[in-house]
Amino acid sequence: MYKGTTTFKCTQCGEKFKTPDIEYMATIYSLPQSCPKCGNIRTQPANLWGKLKDQMYEGIWERMEKKN
Repeated sequence: MYKGTTTFKCTQCGEKFKTPDIEYMATIYSLPQSCPKCGNIRTQPANLWGKLKDQMYEGIWERMEKKN
């Protein structure tokens, strides 16, 4: 489901970018979007905090990488 727009941050190059905020598989998480600068799929909403954010998205990134 489309939730509006949000700012994402790339975990590889640090680029912050605005993108559509799309619900990931009927969960509270946002679907990671490709970084426009480096193409990395390991991105997450920039407003998340602490080490917990990487743990929350690690499984999502791994599933997405397996599909490709």
